[in-house]
Amino acid sequence: MERVRRVHALRSYRVVAVLRIGVLAFVVGAMVLASPRSEWGGQTTLVVFYALACVSALILAFAPFARFGWNRFGDVSPMEPVAFIAIDVVVLTALQMLSSDGIYPLLIMILLPVLVGVDMSTRRAALLLACTVVGFAFAGIQDHLQKRAIGWPDTGFLFGFYAFLCVAALVMVRIEERHVRSVAGLCTLREELLAQTMTASEELQRQISEAIHDGPLQDVLVARQELVELSLDDPDDERVSRALSGLHSASERLRQATFELHPAVLEQVGLGAAVEQLAGFTAKRSGIEVSTDIDYPVRNEIDPIVFAAARELLSNVVRHSGAVHASVSLRVADGVCVLEVSDDGVGVSGDTMARRLGEGHIGLASHRARVDAAGGTFVFLDAPPGTHVRVRLPLRTGG
Repeated sequence: MERVRRVHALRSYRVVAVLRIGVLAFVVGAMVLASPRSEWGGQTTLVVFYALACVSALILAFAPFARFGWNRFGDVSPMEPVAFIAIDVVVLTALQMLSSDGIYPLLIMILLPVLVGVDMSTRRAALLLACTVVGFAFAGIQDHLQKRAIGWPDTGFLFGFYAFLCVAALVMVRIEERHVRSVAGLCTLREELLAQTMTASEELQRQISEAIHDGPLQDVLVARQELVELSLDDPDDERVSRALSGLHSASERLRQATFELHPAVLEQVGLGAAVEQLAGFTAKRSGIEVSTDIDYPVRNEIDPIVFAAARELLSNVVRHSGAVHASVSLRVADGVCVLEVSDDGVGVSGDTMARRLGEGHIGLASHRARVDAAGGTFVFLDAPPGTHVRVRLPLRTGG
């Protein structure tokens, strides 16, 4: 729920930051068209200040790194939108007071409910809109008493129209807030269903792994041991040697299959060792050189999710990349598990992934959905040649 709210709040903050640039353009236009040059001095200072605020808001909204109140998942301090909307109200009200022709500044103030209407909090929007109504009323009364640009009927009409816009903006905020809650509820339900599905899948894989280990693998090992004893009587028999070689290969493949289905090492010694062993198996069966850089000294509830993602990514390297070299990196950074898998093969684009998904290849898509549901990110980095995938998943406290 909280993650969905943060995503929508970030999106709204960015939309307002872009719209504010348009308001700045109208402010400049109002100064040039409606104000005599004798008033440009004070208004220019106001416009420059507002331009700096608009640019600052735009930079904060689209900053790709963690600073200025943003955390690593793109959250934003709730005070930032309030601060910039407050600047909007102060600047536009001051512009109205400094202008001898108050019509254009009053019309520009009508844009304030549009900016606030994108806000995601009903309480915050109500407070901000109330401030804008007070500012608009003060500007309109001051215009009538001091400049007499418009009469009382016009002033009353504009105030009523402005109040209606504010109410409409508040209703839109309320509707959007309910929509976000509905989406968050659906996302929570999706996460629960996905978790149940993946848990059932892992349990089925564990049962298959145990069945293979306790059944066919043991039969193959027994048959190989019988052939070893038989070869002692006739060590030159090529048929026995070929049978032994085939049984040895079959036993190795069965061991690898049981490991990939449900690695016991994941439960015994942890994710780092399991990924290291997975990389070794991948290199052995494919001939691709797989290097590893693993620094993961913890045990956490997310380990099965990360291992499943690593297994699927390495499987795609073997099947689709045509690579000569691949690398696997696993580390913990600031309470986040970071898995990176890259290769020097043909590369995978968004169009390629969409085409494979359309053809029914849902492996990566399902793992991406599982990572997203756990609060992480699963992204293809633009780092040609080849493919570079980064999976980030926050560690669960108490896991």
